[in-house]
Amino acid sequence: MRRGLIVLLVAVVAVAFAMPVAAADFKASGFVRVKSYMSNYNGEGVLYNGEDAPTNAFVEERFRMKFEFGNENVKSVWYVETDFNFGDSAGGSGGSAVRNQGGALGADKINLETKNIYVWFKIPDTSMDITVGLQNQNDDYAGLIYGYADMGGIFLTGKYEPVSYKLGWAKLYENAMHESDDMTLYYASAKFVPAKDAKMGINFYFLQNDTNKSGAATLPGTNVLAYPNSEKVYMPGIDGTFKAGPATISGFFQYQTGKFEATTPGNKDVDISAYIIDLRADMNVGPGKAFFEGLYLSGGDNTADEFNAPITLSTNESSPTGNSSYTRANSYIMLASPDTIGIIAQCFLGCSGSVTDDSPGNRGRGMWMLAAGYAQNLNPKTKIQGNIIYLSATELLKSDKLANTHMSEDMGTEINARLDYNIYKGLDVGLVGAYVFVGDFYTNSAGQSAKDVYTTYARLNYAF
Repeated sequence: MRRGLIVLLVAVVAVAFAMPVAAADFKASGFVRVKSYMSNYNGEGVLYNGEDAPTNAFVEERFRMKFEFGNENVKSVWYVETDFNFGDSAGGSGGSAVRNQGGALGADKINLETKNIYVWFKIPDTSMDITVGLQNQNDDYAGLIYGYADMGGIFLTGKYEPVSYKLGWAKLYENAMHESDDMTLYYASAKFVPAKDAKMGINFYFLQNDTNKSGAATLPGTNVLAYPNSEKVYMPGIDGTFKAGPATISGFFQYQTGKFEATTPGNKDVDISAYIIDLRADMNVGPGKAFFEGLYLSGGDNTADEFNAPITLSTNESSPTGNSSYTRANSYIMLASPDTIGIIAQCFLGCSGSVTDDSPGNRGRGMWMLAAGYAQNLNPKTKIQGNIIYLSATELLKSDKLANTHMSEDMGTEINARLDYNIYKGLDVGLVGAYVFVGDFYTNSAGQSAKDVYTTYARLNYAF
C-alpha cells in the first residue's frame, strides 16, 4: 500500500513540473473578527450543579489570512491564523512562543499558526485537478465525520459526465516511520444528477487507526478496552438533495462497520456497528427562509461488547481538537457554533471544548437532534435570525445508569437569536444571544440539576 502511494505522489509531482510555465498572480484574502462576551457558560465552558454559574466577561479576536500564488492552472496556498483574548498574556510572561495567546499589554507573542500549505493544479487536457499538501477538507455529512478539518494528503477531483468524483488520501498521524502505527483516511465520492432538481451522492470512507497497537489504549471516549488494538472503520453512505414544491429537501445516511482488533493475546475484538441519518427541509416562508432538520446518530449501552456510535475524526484526535464540526443547526451553545473563533470553541457536544465529548458520537451513547430556524432580511443591510434546538443522547451507557440514577437522555433545549448589520462592504457588526434549558443528562449523582446557561456577545467582522 505504501509503495503504491509513493508512486502516486511521484507521478503527481512529475505532472506538476511538466505543466507550462506562466506568470504567477498574487491574491490575499481573509478576515478579522472580534467578539465581546458576557456569559455564564462561555469562558469556563463547564456546567454548575446546585449553585449559580459565575458570569464571565471577556473579548476574543481572530485573524486569518490566505495567500495565493499562481494562475488558473496552478497555484500554491499559504493560510495562517492568530487567535487571542484581550489581556491574556504577552511575550515577556511565561515564554513567548504559544498558540491562542498574545493579547495582553505589550503583546509580542510568537503566535502565528499555519492552517494550510498546499499546491493545487489542473492536469492538462483533462477535467481533473489535484491538491497536494496540508489542506482543509469537509465530508459529505455536514461536518459530522470531519468538518473544516486540516490534514496533510492528496485529493483529486474530476468529471466524467454526468458524474463528478473525488478521491483522496490523508495521513492524519504519522508516528514511527518504519512501523505501521499511523492513522490514515481514504476517501471516495461520486455525485450525479438522476433527475431535474435532484442531486445524489455515493460515498465511501475508510479509517485505519494503528496508533494504539502498542501500549495501553482505550475505546474512543470511554474507559474500557484498556489494551492495545488496531481500529478499522468502513463508512459507506449516500447523500442527496431534491426539490419538493416550495421546499428543498436534503439528507444523508451513513453506515459504519469494522472493529477494534486486539493486538495482544487473551483480549477480545470489539465490533463496530453504527449509523447516521439526517433529513432537512429549507423553504421560503413569507419574506424570509426557514429550515427544519432531524438528525440521528445510533448509540449503545455497552461499548465493551459492541461500539454502536458513529466514529468521527474527533473520536480519535489529539490536540488541537475539534475536527468534527456540525454547525448547520445554528446552535451557539449545545453544538458546534457556526461563529466559533477557536479559543472559545465550547459546547455541550461535538466541538473542541465540549462538556461531554468532542465527537458527536457522545462517548458511545449516540445522539439525536431536532432543530428549526428562521432568517429574514429587514432591509439590504440588516438581517435577523432565530433558532431552536433540542438535543438528546440516543442511549445511556450501563456505567451511566450504575453511577447516576438521576441521569436521563435529555441534554437540553436551546433558543437563540442573532442580528447583523452591514456598515460597509465586508464590515459587519452583530449581536448574538442564546439560552439553554439544561436537561437531566447533566443532573449529578446527588440529584442536583445543572443550572441553565446563556451566552451573549457583540461581534465585529471585517472580511477582505
